[in-house]
Amino acid sequence: MLLATCHQAAGLAGGVLRAQVPVVRSALSPQMVAVPLANFDGQKVGDKPVDLKIAKSGAYIVHRKVVAEQANMRLGTANTKTRSEVRGGGRKPYKQKGTGRARQGSIRSPLKVGGGVLFGPKPKSFAIKMNRKEKQLALSTALMSATGKMTLVEDFEEKFTAARTNDMKVFLDRLEVDTKSRESTLMLIKNKHENTYLSARNIPYLNLKSLDNLNARDIVRAKKVVISTSALETLTARYGA
Repeated sequence: MLLATCHQAAGLAGGVLRAQVPVVRSALSPQMVAVPLANFDGQKVGDKPVDLKIAKSGAYIVHRKVVAEQANMRLGTANTKTRSEVRGGGRKPYKQKGTGRARQGSIRSPLKVGGGVLFGPKPKSFAIKMNRKEKQLALSTALMSATGKMTLVEDFEEKFTAARTNDMKVFLDRLEVDTKSRESTLMLIKNKHENTYLSARNIPYLNLKSLDNLNARDIVRAKKVVISTSALETLTARYGA
């Protein structure tokens, strides 16, 4: 299921981009896609090119990144005690011979209730390692595959002078984002802004992220992606083709 989602979202990277090329201005390169640019009032003020690196096997590397992110979220803290860690059991329960029962050396044997656990879970790490360049390529490929559902907005963080959920809701309405219909929306800003974060956190299906928390899983899952212009400039400098 996850691989199918990544195939659909990443579109083998080139597949989606090739499908979008006809609607892009001829002056743009094949890897460059024109994305609508809006202001804080929601009015379209033109297009802005997005040109990030893409992988030849786009769905594969994006899938690897998503699986790694999900594995790295696992805590791996499940723990059971072995017979050497369970309290008690120092005295032999009964004598070795003459009782007619099976010989026992400890009441904390794994065969006894309250005894140690055989082959139980121990704290472990589920982390999956990816090379830094692979991570960057996976993120840039995921972003390029999301250009069809992407909207760029002129820097809006300073517009939220107070923490008001209604202000963010009105802003999303102007951008034609309907979170009530479970339209999962990813909003990317360059740096964390306190009032913007507080205004967005109570709105269902709105995921506000700064670039230091960017991950492929949120990009793939989102039905709409809203990016501020300053965040796009940083992304272009970081992942530009």
